[in-house]
Amino acid sequence: MTWTCEQVLKQIERHRLNCTPQVFHVLYVALTEPSSKIAKELVRLEENGIEVTLGTLDFLYGAYLSPDQEAARCINIVQSSQARTSAVTTSAEVSQNLVDHLFTCAESAIDETPLRETVLQIRPNVQEHLDNIIMQTKALDAELRACQKELFTDALSGVPNRRFLEAELNKRLEAHDTSLHIALIDIDHFKNINDEHGHILGDHTIRVVARLIQSQLRSKDVLCRYGGEEFCVLFYDTDTNDCVAVLEAIRSEIARRTIFHNRSGKSFGPITISAGLAKAQPGDDVEAAIHRADEQMYRSKSDGRNRVSC
Repeated sequence: MTWTCEQVLKQIERHRLNCTPQVFHVLYVALTEPSSKIAKELVRLEENGIEVTLGTLDFLYGAYLSPDQEAARCINIVQSSQARTSAVTTSAEVSQNLVDHLFTCAESAIDETPLRETVLQIRPNVQEHLDNIIMQTKALDAELRACQKELFTDALSGVPNRRFLEAELNKRLEAHDTSLHIALIDIDHFKNINDEHGHILGDHTIRVVARLIQSQLRSKDVLCRYGGEEFCVLFYDTDTNDCVAVLEAIRSEIARRTIFHNRSGKSFGPITISAGLAKAQPGDDVEAAIHRADEQMYRSKSDGRNRVSC
């Protein structure tokens, strides 16, 4: 890892670039994933004597490594691996049926031929190998499912994370889901909670708020942690008034609660949230859709907090 980072820094120095997070990310991917589109594009530029500039790397970042692209890439990798694993499992099961048929024919044969004896003799080994293939592919499929869950789950709150949100929202927008509503929910004065009660209780507050939000949502609604003390809810197949009603129920439920931490015995409250709601519009991308919800959320903040705006 250290060697890789050193090589990236040398590339940055060689091209006389500023070491921004985006520049480092693009060059790191190019170095560690030589078959990636980024690596191939940089090789093409170098072979044609074209200078690698900050603008070039910004373009590559936007095309292949922006949050939308990165989330989609992660999903494609996991889904592709799961599809291949499923195909191997299916092939192994078909092979099992063919082998069973072969052994049944050999056992029912009347004549003691060398072929019959050979088939019956190798049966235990063949069965062992097939069982092992099926067992290994099922174990790999379980690992992939666990990896997918970890990849798209926020470790602190246990709800889907921003990577999942961006991928899911992008998919819905591309499908032109006109019923889609996006809500951003922010815990009011969260910095004060951390400053006055410590980060352990701050983290506990995020977990509690996530549970309280989830308790008011319908099965078709999707709650994600957007980052820090912010959450995002995707409302499907509903109208604005129903979304507002759900958000008001969430706001009311949180406002009447006291946060209690079992291990420390500390409690404080009440806490409040500010929420903003926006409906997806034709032509929206992820950034535009979230930006409108964010504007409404800040409107709630500026109007005194502990309220819902749309």
